[in-house]
Amino acid sequence: MWATVYHEDDEAFDLWPKVTGIDPARVLKCGKKDNFWEMGETGPCGPCSEIHYYVGDDPSKQTADGVNVSDQYWELWNLVFIQNNRLKDGSLEDLPAKHVDTGAGFERIVSVLQNKNNNYATDLFTPIIQETEKLTGQSFMDNPVPFQVIADHIRMLSFSIADGGLPGNEGREYVLRRILRRAARFGRMLDQHEPFIYNLVGILGGVMGEIFPEIVDKQSHIEKVIKVEESSFNDTLDRGINHFEK
Repeated sequence: MWATVYHEDDEAFDLWPKVTGIDPARVLKCGKKDNFWEMGETGPCGPCSEIHYYVGDDPSKQTADGVNVSDQYWELWNLVFIQNNRLKDGSLEDLPAKHVDTGAGFERIVSVLQNKNNNYATDLFTPIIQETEKLTGQSFMDNPVPFQVIADHIRMLSFSIADGGLPGNEGREYVLRRILRRAARFGRMLDQHEPFIYNLVGILGGVMGEIFPEIVDKQSHIEKVIKVEESSFNDTLDRGINHFEK
C-alpha cells in the first residue's frame, strides 16, 4: 500500500506513518495535478490524500515512481480536505467550515481483498458473466468486452429501475434508455437477436440482494421493463439493418 499527500501538507505526511504504521518511505508528496482537488476555476477546494495499492505480479518491483503513473497501482481511496475557497483572482481563502470528503472504489477494494487485478474477475461480476455465457452460448475468454459491458450495465439498470427510474426520451430517463440500448448492441456482438439481458436480473439479485433487497423484491418489474425496451430496440435495429441491406 502507498499513500500520497499534497506536497505542502506536512500534517498529513506526518500522520500517515504515525497513525497507521505505514512505512514512511511509502508516503509520497505529490503536486497539485494529483493531490489538490478543485471543483472548477472557483469555489471549494483543498489538498487531498490518496491510498494506492499495487496489483502487479511482482511486489518486489514496486517503486515510488509507479504511483500515479502505472496502471499497476490502483487508487483505492481519496480523502479530500475541503478547507479552501478559490476566488476569481485565483487566490485562496479559508472556508468557515472545513470537512473531509471521502470516496472509495468498492469494486477495486473487493478486487484487492479477493487478490484479483481486474474488477470483472471478482464474485461481484463472475456469476453474471457465467450466466451470460450460458444464455448466449459464447465464451467470455474469446470476446470479453461485450460480457463486461453487459454485466456492468445490468447492474446500473436494475438499481435504477428498482429505485423508480424508467427508460424514456428525456433527461435521466433517456440516459437509462441509451445504456440499455448500448447493452443490447453489445449483445449483438454475441449473436443475440432476441431479448436476453433481462434474464440476468435474477442472478444480480443473488449477488447483491442481501444488501439491495429491492432488486429481489422488484425482480419481475425490473425484468419486464428491460425486456420490453430490449425487444423494442432489437426490432428497431432489425428494421434499420434490413433497410440498409436493400
